[in-house]
Amino acid sequence: MEKRIAAIGMALSAAVLAACASLKAEDVKVYTPAQLRQGEYETVKRLWVETWRTPFWVLSYSSPKDGIAALQDKAAALGANGLINVDCYGDKGFLSFGSQSFTCYGKAIKVP
Repeated sequence: MEKRIAAIGMALSAAVLAACASLKAEDVKVYTPAQLRQGEYETVKRLWVETWRTPFWVLSYSSPKDGIAALQDKAAALGANGLINVDCYGDKGFLSFGSQSFTCYGKAIKVP
């Protein structure tokens, strides 16, 4: 009986991992805060802000479109099917050498 339960548990785990692996960046939808309320999704991870590197180095992109595509790719890798509270802001800082770069962040979520 215990072997059967263990086998069923392993099969379910494999199915969940396969489902997560099958998500692609284009499957990750970007939601506005007005589209979903707090209880309508599960937070997977806040992207690009919950790391020890953030105070020292932040990823930047040549356009907001590139930044959002990177967020979608990261969210898909985490098994999330959505992004919310996504924003990009431009920075023409000291080390940009005259070109504008964009920093983007958001929250990876699972929407049922």
